[in-house]
Amino acid sequence: MKDVIRRFYDEVLNAGDLDVADEIVGPGFAPRGGGAAGPEALRQIARYLRSALPDLRFDIEDLIAEGDRVASRWTLRGTHTGDFFGFPPTGKPLEVRACVIFRMENGKVAEIWPVIDSGSLATARG
Repeated sequence: MKDVIRRFYDEVLNAGDLDVADEIVGPGFAPRGGGAAGPEALRQIARYLRSALPDLRFDIEDLIAEGDRVASRWTLRGTHTGDFFGFPPTGKPLEVRACVIFRMENGKVAEIWPVIDSGSLATARG
């Protein structure tokens, strides 16, 4: 299961290989807030993040798996050149930390629960 989550970050989000979403995300995957479901939802997330931080890089700090859950703790770094969750671009380096719990089903991501470190998100204000 951890290998799937590594691909989620490394191949889809970091490298921008959106086709990998079909291999690692189940059809019922739907992040909070509505929008697309399944692999297209992950592609939309990746496009949005890369539009805000074209040089983004997720660095996985911890990856723990038990049962049908995988927990990740990561740091996102990049240059803030586009809208990032309502924060206008600053052109400055941005660093955000978070923990995300993934629920897996049939070897694919079925659900995610992110918890963003709001203190680190404040760096988006410039």
